[in-house]
Amino acid sequence: MSLTDTVGKCAAIATIGTFFAPVLICRDIIKNKSTKNVDPTPFIGGMAMSILMIKNGLLMNDPNIIPVNIFGFILNLIYFLVFYFYTADSKPLFSMLTKATLFTGVLWGYSTIEDEKLIEYRFGVILTVLMLTLIGSPLFSLNDIIKNKDASMLPLPMIASGAFVGFLWLIYGLLIDNIFIKVQNVVAVVLCLIQLGLIFKYPKPDSKKRD
Repeated sequence: MSLTDTVGKCAAIATIGTFFAPVLICRDIIKNKSTKNVDPTPFIGGMAMSILMIKNGLLMNDPNIIPVNIFGFILNLIYFLVFYFYTADSKPLFSMLTKATLFTGVLWGYSTIEDEKLIEYRFGVILTVLMLTLIGSPLFSLNDIIKNKDASMLPLPMIASGAFVGFLWLIYGLLIDNIFIKVQNVVAVVLCLIQLGLIFKYPKPDSKKRD
């Protein structure tokens, strides 16, 4: 097995591991029997990105990408169902799901009609923007985090595992010389590191009291 294959498989396995990070969030939802202060965007976004990454894997003919994202879709669907079961108001949830489904369908449809010589590059650009938006979405609350000096809203398990996996995929991207995998994961790692820095700078209020 070549170094590229080894790194690709390690990255794939590590990615599967990160898919289990939301289990801790779902555990709290079930424990509290409430979705208060829990954002469903990572679950819905995770399903949408998994579907689009499957299409990207088909376009690239990359065996490391497809099975990982099939598994990721299934897990995010489970997390979504847990959120749905305990949410007090499902209308916003299904509104978000409908928009994500339509958007995903449009992009999948676009990928089937675009010129074969252009689609891999253009689809890669679209996925890069979407992925980085999803990863960086917690930073939309940056003002509140700094103002309140509380980064407890940032999911540490998901961010820490995301940084590690992003680093592995970055190495894989360098080995296969794929510009999109390289750009996606350089920025992803940077975004995750920024969020980790905020978590350690502004720990949970309870943590401060114990200190």
